[in-house]
Amino acid sequence: MEKNFDAGNFIDAQLFPGTEEHFHESSLAGQARWMYRTLLRGAVIARKAEFELSGMESLRRRLESAGKANNDLKREVETLREQLAQSNEKLEAAEKRASTAEKTLEESDTTISRLVERQKTLEGQVGVAQGRVIALEKERDEAVSSKEAFEADLAGWKTKYKEVVKQGKGAILATEEALKAQVKIVVPDFDMSAIGVFKMIKDGKIVDMPSDD
Repeated sequence: MEKNFDAGNFIDAQLFPGTEEHFHESSLAGQARWMYRTLLRGAVIARKAEFELSGMESLRRRLESAGKANNDLKREVETLREQLAQSNEKLEAAEKRASTAEKTLEESDTTISRLVERQKTLEGQVGVAQGRVIALEKERDEAVSSKEAFEADLAGWKTKYKEVVKQGKGAILATEEALKAQVKIVVPDFDMSAIGVFKMIKDGKIVDMPSDD
């Protein structure tokens, strides 16, 4: 309210006009009763207005509470959206990892199948090699047996050869002695030492034959 407000003039100009008919030719008691009723009406209106205003205040508080709850709900919804976005990102990452793991598993299965086939092939090759080794060992044993038999035969032949050579030399020497005896009878003065079965003529001379040893 302004400091220079003129209450008297305001009452005379704004409140009294239009009220003369309530006080015209009325006694002071009637005017008092009218004022009393007016005051009561004002009190009733004030109480009703207070009730309405209290309801409006309650409504205002409820609206403020609802607005706050709405803001909280908006923040919660935003938080949930962020969490949902993060969950979607995690889900996509998990799906990518699962896809990668599945691909790796398929590659591992392929590798395992290839290794199994390779193992079967190697086992087959090992079986063939073992069979070959057994055959070679058998051939070796047969060769060793043949070698031993050959060496035994060779030793027997060497013994027989030495015996034959010995017998041959004995027969040759006996023949030589018989021939020398015959020549000595025919030519008693002939030198028998210069001739022999194991001698040869070389450069017009009688010389010993080279030894086989």
